[in-house]
Amino acid sequence: MSSTFVLGLFLGMIAALCLNLGKGIQKRHVQVLTKGRKMFGAEHRKEFGGWLLGFLLTSIASLPYSLALKYSGSPSAISAMTGVGLVGLVIYALCVLGERLGLRDGLGIALVVLATSTLGYLGGGREGWDFDVPVLTILGVVVGPVLVLGAGCVAAFRFRAIHGVAFGLASGFMIGLSLFMGDVALVKAGGDFIGQFGNPFPYAAIVIGIGALALTQVGFLRARALVVVPAVNSAAIVTPVFLEGAIYGKFPSLVMIALILVVLTGVVLLSTGAAARVSAGEATTETPG
Repeated sequence: MSSTFVLGLFLGMIAALCLNLGKGIQKRHVQVLTKGRKMFGAEHRKEFGGWLLGFLLTSIASLPYSLALKYSGSPSAISAMTGVGLVGLVIYALCVLGERLGLRDGLGIALVVLATSTLGYLGGGREGWDFDVPVLTILGVVVGPVLVLGAGCVAAFRFRAIHGVAFGLASGFMIGLSLFMGDVALVKAGGDFIGQFGNPFPYAAIVIGIGALALTQVGFLRARALVVVPAVNSAAIVTPVFLEGAIYGKFPSLVMIALILVVLTGVVLLSTGAAARVSAGEATTETPG
């Protein structure tokens, strides 16, 4: 078991927790932004403070994500930490919002904890930074999925039944691509955390991540969170696995793939329960009786 790989997973967990908790808190208080300048007034200070806290949590997630990629050397393993972030979101729903948690929440938590713990025990990740990552190769690999998902989003405006899935998958793909671009930035810099900011990839990751957030909100406009959130999280986990194989030529072992599938199953279960309601700002504030 590699200690650096475990450190990378731990940092990935921190990043996923920050991202998911921040997204849930931010969505819960987002209506304060419609107040204009009044949101800075005393009557809305608490709501604006809540939204700002959520914004800060989502923003600072980029730092532990980048460090997680550096130490783990495995975008696919770090993307699987999305499940841990959802566990944090469920705990937030239970302890802070008084949500009732169902069987699927409990089963999802169990699967995520079991699989991520085993991932950490087995270890893995890259050895060295000797990959050649031409920009044209990346463009050639992603152009197909981008065209298909883009067509799905366009069709979703005509066929409402596919709106949530189409925009959810597109957003999840962009989240996974953003994570992978962060890894490419490190590869291009030879693993130099500071040196990566001398190439365009970390900035591309930020722009793609912002686009993913926007697509998620469009998905929420015409579809339920129980449709959008599972699609987002599933695509976000699968995309780095696909990109690692297609661009690096590095495919996870069968055991790693099996564990990621277990995480994915747990994510789908969590994404259709309390985590989805918090992500969409639909969670209750009543204490369960």
